[in-house]
Amino acid sequence: MSIQPRVLIVDDEAALRRQVMVGLAQHGFEVDECEEGLSALSKIKAAESRRNPFGCVVLDLRLPDIDGLKILSVLKSIYSELPVVVITGYGNDDTINAVHSHGGSTYLDKPFEMDELVARIKDLVPSGAVRPEPKAAEEPNEQASGLVFIRGEKEADLPEMFSKLYYADGVCYCDPVVGDWDIVLLVQAHNRQDLQRLVEGHMKSLEGVQRYELHCSEKPAIPRELEEFIQDYEKVQAMNEEGGGAAGGRSLRKTASYAILDVDPAKLSSLYMKLYFTDNVVHCDVTDGGKHIILLLEGASTQQIQNTIRSEIRLIPGILRIKQLNTLNFSSK
Repeated sequence: MSIQPRVLIVDDEAALRRQVMVGLAQHGFEVDECEEGLSALSKIKAAESRRNPFGCVVLDLRLPDIDGLKILSVLKSIYSELPVVVITGYGNDDTINAVHSHGGSTYLDKPFEMDELVARIKDLVPSGAVRPEPKAAEEPNEQASGLVFIRGEKEADLPEMFSKLYYADGVCYCDPVVGDWDIVLLVQAHNRQDLQRLVEGHMKSLEGVQRYELHCSEKPAIPRELEEFIQDYEKVQAMNEEGGGAAGGRSLRKTASYAILDVDPAKLSSLYMKLYFTDNVVHCDVTDGGKHIILLLEGASTQQIQNTIRSEIRLIPGILRIKQLNTLNFSSK
C-alpha cells in the first residue's frame, strides 16, 4: 500500500471525528484530531516544526472557539499550499463561495460518504507528494494605539476640524459621531509617549476643542495561542485591505458605530475573545486597566449594527453597560 499523507480532522463532533479517523485509517492514512480551531493551528505548527507536517486538513466551519472561515484564512496565509477540505452541515451557495474566497481547496456537505472524502483528499494530495516549506513568520510590528474622543466648543466649526484631522499624521480612523462626543479618532505611533505627543500636537493645532480624552489601547491577558492567532488574523486582514482603503481609514460606503463597554475586569479574557470575533466588529480595544472595551463596528446599515449589539453583544456575560456613538456624514448636514 502506498504511503498516504497525514490528515488532521478538526470538528467539534466527537462521533464524526471517530468515524473519519477510522475510515481514513482503513485507507492507509495517518490521522490526528482536534475539537477546536486554535488547538488545530497549534498542532499544525508543532507538526511543521518537527518536520512531520500534515498533508491535508479536514475543517468544519462551525467550531466552538472561532469561526471556521477565520481559521481557514489564517491557515492558508501561513501554509498556502496546504490542502483544506471544508465540511459543514449548514452549507449553501454563499457558503461555497465564502470557502473558495478564503482559500478552501474543496467542500463537502455533511453527511458525506467516506469514499467521497477519501477521493477528495487523494485528488488534492497524491501519494508521496511533498508540500513546500511554509512562509517564514514575520516579527509582529508592535505599535502603540489609542482612541481619542473630542468635544468641540458650541461655536466650533466641526466639519473644518474633521477635515484637518482626517488627513493628520498617525490617524487611522476619523469619524464624526452623535452623542457625548463630536469626533472619534483611532491613532497609532511607535510607542505610548509618541502617541501622547502626537495627540497633544493635533489638539493644540485645532481651534474650537472644548475637551478631549485619549484612551490608550492595552494588551489583554489572553492565552498565547489566541494572541498568536490574532496576530496572524490581523496580517490577513491587512493584506485583504491593502490598496483598498481611503485616507483616514475605512471605505466611506459603510455605516459605522462606536460602542464603549463597561466590563467586568475578571471576565476580560473571555470577553475580549468573544467580542474580537463578533461579526461587524472591526476594532476591539481594551482600555483603562481592563475596565472598558471600545469597539468599532461596521455594517451595511445602522440596523445591522444595532442588531449585532442587541442580539449578540448585550448578551455576553461580563458586559455591564454599553454606550453607543453612531457616526454621521458632515456632507449630509
